[in-house]
Order: sequence, then C-alpha cells, then structure tokens
Amino acid sequence: MEYSIKGITLAVREMNKMLSFYKNVFGVSFKKQQINGTTLYAGIWAGMHLLLCPAELAGNTALQNRHQFDLLVKNFDVFISLCTQYGGKLMGEVQEEDGVKKVGIYDPDNNSIVIIQSITT
Repeated sequence: MEYSIKGITLAVREMNKMLSFYKNVFGVSFKKQQINGTTLYAGIWAGMHLLLCPAELAGNTALQNRHQFDLLVKNFDVFISLCTQYGGKLMGEVQEEDGVKKVGIYDPDNNSIVIIQSITT
C-alpha cells in the first residue's frame, strides 16, 4: 500500500509564540483560517501542510506533544541558535556519535523535535 503524509495539525496553547517560532526558524508563512468562529493558521512546512489549531478547539488537554519530529539539517549550530532565539529550549546536551550530531529541542509549546546533522564527509 502506497501513501504519503499530506499534513499535520498541531494543537497549540501559545499561538503567538508558535507562529513566531515556526515562521522564524522554519520559514513557514501562515494564512489565517476561520472555523466555527475560531482562527487557525495554515502554512507549508517541509512540503507538508501544517495547521496550528488552538488546543481548546482541538479538545487537546495534553501539556506536551504525543509525537516527535526528527529533522535533518545542514547547519546544526545556526539552526540550534535560531531555535533558542525564537523560544525553543534544548532538551539536553548535544550528542556526537557514529558521524551524527544531534540534540532534542522543545518548541514554545513543548513539542519535541530532534535536530540531526551528519558530520561525516
């Protein structure tokens, strides 16, 4: 069976911080959408539809994500700097093992993202 992921919806508690983070770190341009009198924000992230939905509308009471993204980046240090500049927090120390550099970060709503860069040539 063939399939692909078209998009993802994130239930968001800190909408303004999340909009700033995903715009400034990942370059996502958002457009407002109205559903049932509530504003949601849609954009494209890494070729995938991304929808930021207020957690209340989604009925989500989780204080942290139930998913995790692993992102492969080309310039690790610049990327980590952008993440922390726009409200991201490191989950621990940067690890280097088997030609890979990686660290987990939390976005402003505490969704975890693992940032990975190959350091072998």
